[in-house]
Amino acid sequence: MRLLLLGCVSVLCISFFNVISVNSDTYIGQWIIEGGSIIEIYEKDHLFYGKIYKRAEKPISNLNGLDNKNPDKNLRNRPLLGMVILDNLSFIEGELSGGTIYNADSGKKYTVKVWIDPDNIDLCFIRAYKGFLFKTFEAKRVKQH
Repeated sequence: MRLLLLGCVSVLCISFFNVISVNSDTYIGQWIIEGGSIIEIYEKDHLFYGKIYKRAEKPISNLNGLDNKNPDKNLRNRPLLGMVILDNLSFIEGELSGGTIYNADSGKKYTVKVWIDPDNIDLCFIRAYKGFLFKTFEAKRVKQH
């Protein structure tokens, strides 16, 4: 009986100490998105942003590397690399929300929410909303060597 009790206490302690904490700094860094593009999430003045760090090797649009589909004709010649696509996100209850994501493939902005898997801080989800419809993308942390 003592052995069983000791085993249960050990499992609870191990579980307690292995709980992964997601704080605002957990989001900062580079994330590779399905398709191969890398975005870099950073914090500035208590808000979070994400810029295109690297494009996919085989992009589906904007093959010349420019923001061709931007509705503002004056911005169609700006390079995609370095462009901010996640904008004005706040850290609220473990998630980044309240901002927008720009889809350079369509030239449209959407409301966005970003969260990290609480069981794996190297796995992030980016959900873009259009009304009640949404699409979720998976991103994996890029390990720095």
